[in-house]
Amino acid sequence: MKSFDQEGVTSLILKSGVVVSLFLILFGTILIFTVRHADHLTLSQIADIYSTTIINSSQIGLGDLLSGSLSLDGIYLISLGLWVLIFTPISVVFVGLIDFELQKNYRYVIMSLIVLFNLFFAMLVIG
Repeated sequence: MKSFDQEGVTSLILKSGVVVSLFLILFGTILIFTVRHADHLTLSQIADIYSTTIINSSQIGLGDLLSGSLSLDGIYLISLGLWVLIFTPISVVFVGLIDFELQKNYRYVIMSLIVLFNLFFAMLVIG
């Protein structure tokens, strides 16, 4: 017997993660093209990962993400939206880990921990 509704929690996490991410990305894009006027750049110049322009999401560190988003800088909001989208399935794995722990299914707890470690290692160390 389950102690909580894992499917309901998983569904809520996935739906809310996608909606929040979509809102942040759209709002950030609108801010870039209205407030900053995209610094007179085309969309392809903004999306170029090798660009040396002011709008370059590859130069945004995780530490600056919150302060840039709070200042309503569009590129920071877009980056935050992408991070929310990345962490949405990771949250689902974490909820599964908690459910397996409550069920005392330690084999799946260990496998969930390995999956979480691999995801964080690939994102933060390798990437």
